[in-house]
Amino acid sequence: MAVTGSIFFATFVGCSYALFADQAGLFDWKQDYVGKIKFLHWEQLPSAGKKVLLASEKNVIASINAHDGSIVWRKIFESDKRGRIDAFLHHGNAVISVHAGGQFVRSWHAGSGSLNWEKSLTTDSASLASAFLLEREGKRDSIVVTTSSSMHCLKLSDGLEEWRAELPNSETVDHWFVQGQGEGFVAVGVTPNQRVTVVSVGAEGKVKQPKNVPAPWIAQDTSCVIMEDSKHFVCYSDQTSSLQLLSLETVSVFIPTDLKALGVVTSDVSQIEATVPELGSTVMFRSLENQLVLMSLTSQQAFSVYKVLDKTFTAQVTKHGEKYILLTLTQAGAESVKLTGVDFTAGTEIEDLSQTFPFAHYHGHPIKMYPFLFTKKKDSSNKPACKLIFASQDYSLHFVQKNKPQWRREESLSYILTVQMVDLPVSENQAKFEDEFGTKEEDIFAMFIKRLKAQFSQLKVFSVALMDRVMGHTHHYTVSSDAIEEEEPEEEDLVRDDFNLHKIIVVATASGKIYGIRSHTGKIAWQQFVPDLVPFQRRGQLRLLLMVQRTTAHFPHAPQCTVLGVSKQTGNGLLISFNPVTGALLSNRQGKGHDLGFKVVQAEMLAEMDAEFLKGLILIDDHNKPHIYPESSQSVFKALTMQLFFHLLNADTGIMTGYKLTPSASELSLDEVWTLDLQKSQQTITGVYGKRALDLVHSQGRVLGDRSVLYKYLNPNLVAVVAEGEEILTSSNNKGPSAFFSLYLIDGVTGHIVHHQTHKRARGPVKVIHSENWVVYTYFNEKHRRNEVGVLELYEGRQQSNSTAFSSFSPPPPPLVMRQAYIFPEPIYAMASTVTEKGITSKSIILALKIGGILSLPKALLDPRRPVMPTPETMEEGTIPYVPEIPLSTEALVNYNRSLFNVDGVFTSPAGLESTSL
Repeated sequence: MAVTGSIFFATFVGCSYALFADQAGLFDWKQDYVGKIKFLHWEQLPSAGKKVLLASEKNVIASINAHDGSIVWRKIFESDKRGRIDAFLHHGNAVISVHAGGQFVRSWHAGSGSLNWEKSLTTDSASLASAFLLEREGKRDSIVVTTSSSMHCLKLSDGLEEWRAELPNSETVDHWFVQGQGEGFVAVGVTPNQRVTVVSVGAEGKVKQPKNVPAPWIAQDTSCVIMEDSKHFVCYSDQTSSLQLLSLETVSVFIPTDLKALGVVTSDVSQIEATVPELGSTVMFRSLENQLVLMSLTSQQAFSVYKVLDKTFTAQVTKHGEKYILLTLTQAGAESVKLTGVDFTAGTEIEDLSQTFPFAHYHGHPIKMYPFLFTKKKDSSNKPACKLIFASQDYSLHFVQKNKPQWRREESLSYILTVQMVDLPVSENQAKFEDEFGTKEEDIFAMFIKRLKAQFSQLKVFSVALMDRVMGHTHHYTVSSDAIEEEEPEEEDLVRDDFNLHKIIVVATASGKIYGIRSHTGKIAWQQFVPDLVPFQRRGQLRLLLMVQRTTAHFPHAPQCTVLGVSKQTGNGLLISFNPVTGALLSNRQGKGHDLGFKVVQAEMLAEMDAEFLKGLILIDDHNKPHIYPESSQSVFKALTMQLFFHLLNADTGIMTGYKLTPSASELSLDEVWTLDLQKSQQTITGVYGKRALDLVHSQGRVLGDRSVLYKYLNPNLVAVVAEGEEILTSSNNKGPSAFFSLYLIDGVTGHIVHHQTHKRARGPVKVIHSENWVVYTYFNEKHRRNEVGVLELYEGRQQSNSTAFSSFSPPPPPLVMRQAYIFPEPIYAMASTVTEKGITSKSIILALKIGGILSLPKALLDPRRPVMPTPETMEEGTIPYVPEIPLSTEALVNYNRSLFNVDGVFTSPAGLESTSL
């Protein structure tokens, strides 16, 4: 009986830590995306047209249900070049993906996504690989894969290698174009800025003598194709605005065709889109964003204009039965797009294919179409019908059928670069709380009537909320695709809840798309697209700045956010200001943004507000001249002039420079105050980390076990700088070069190095959190082959410095630095610390693990003061004894069974409850 009771008690305790099934999706949501489409195929038999197989630039392959846009299955690969998808083929039930220049060739089952086989062909992942299906005797049972140095023929069923051919000039060729030629193959290798190499390969892999043709105009990204007849190789040279033609039979010289002489206009987007085998030796050439030209090869080895497709964003020629059909997408109106089908043989429009459907302006314009033509069942007239998927300028994927958009996928959300959470405005009733009691000028009867109206309005809102609660909660399970706005039911108003848990998540993406997302449901509240907006490139990373200049706390002034990026056309800074709650742009430039007229190297937001409660922006141009945006913040800026300091980092030279803002009679200027050389010859700066403005400090010190106080070193100007490098090989070090990284804590005002430490035989990527008086960072220890977490805490000591009686003759003593390192069992994508409204609650570290979990780790576990041998004082203080390993508790994974991979960042925001962080 005692044993039975113990088992029952243990079972009960274990269940108390579980997540109930009805709570899944109640307080969280997750959305899955694949990224910008790179390859797309309609699934073939037995379910032709019902699923879509695709590969993206995010190194993802997936199967999408054509009915509702949901993900059937998805495979995520490494985010670096090892996972890069160079080719993507589909035949029958097999899907072939070629990765990393042929380092991996994988076959997948089209229906389930299970792996059939995997083959490794090379170790060189820098070059691009190519592949195509080989058809022999009417069957496609093999694939030909070309790497940087060899050509391989593999069986489609099991991946066994039938033959292999070594290609010449592999040490200089960047990539190959390969196509079948009779019984053999022809391969054209590109050596940028030098030549092309033409190689003929026999049916069994025998390589013939290569031929080299000079081509100093060819570059790595030059658009080239092999014509369908395998007799000609065509490239577009943007230097001369001409099509360069090379005969693969004679292999002598490139023959140019001047496009301007043919009346074809060229631009920065000009390129060869594809060949058009249905029309013979014809290529589809994009001249402008909204113009395509079909160019046909004449008998005189020159190109002529076959057909000009004006006001056409994308087009494709396909065959249906015995007909060759040209499908085009054109702009029909400000908010609509027209699909047109033309029979090439008869030259007439096919009415059954032509349709006009709505297309919102905030998607840009279509850039690529993937039609699927079929014959309707029980249709004796054999009229064609069309299912259309097309990708737009903002990376979104749309599906259209029967003149109506069925679904779309906002794939731009997989390219988020910056995030802010903005408080929602109070409701109309809450805004009237102050008016409930009237004013002094009103009589008692008017005040009583106004109070009754206000309370009846509150009673109405309470009744509606009570009915919603009685009807039950709404579960926010994963929504695979976005519904069309015209059919979406109206949700509740965007107003603040009692505990400020519902917010607007404002995100800016690499495609130039800005979204406002409801934090409690994940639904898109609004979206704006700025085609000219591109991100900064800083230390090998893409960056956009998103700043909240005015919150919703200053009614009747509308909240305001600003995104700062780069103009695609001019390279200058580009500003987009908008209302974060409604998404309305605050300028009349029709979504084009405000070109600043100069290049931005540094941008900061003022801490003080102007008369309209707006925080201004300080922008530093490439000539170290400060600018203010908007002009209304000039008065605040001048008042703070003597308090503003800046530091600029030149990653190319490794020099960090501090500046002071100095006013003059005519304009403001920056005067150099200090310079710091971080040894570019030995290491490269990979990150600079300051403190968040929302990171409030509630306690100025830490109470010890003996009741004394250890005061924190709270320098708001402190920045953490990370530099990585490799040790130089010396005679005493015969083990070869080893990686190291250095961590600097630098005062941004004085340039003083507060602390510096170097980790030898350790490499990044180093992830850093800088908050209050501590720094947490992660790295990989090469000596012990494990992931580690380091922590620094800075204290002034047991006596707090007197900041009101500062003297340069008696500077404050250096801070006391405590540090410790811990072993962490899993590699980490990204991490951040929790933020609360007042900073009272103990902080936690949110870590995105590469196993797919989001771990909430108490900061107390990363305390450098954890003692090896506990003493009465440390036990009284409650300090955890030191253990080198950080335990990974599965109960602390906040995303339970919803795995997340390839996480780029973690963002936290305070809620209205002090104990809660979003």
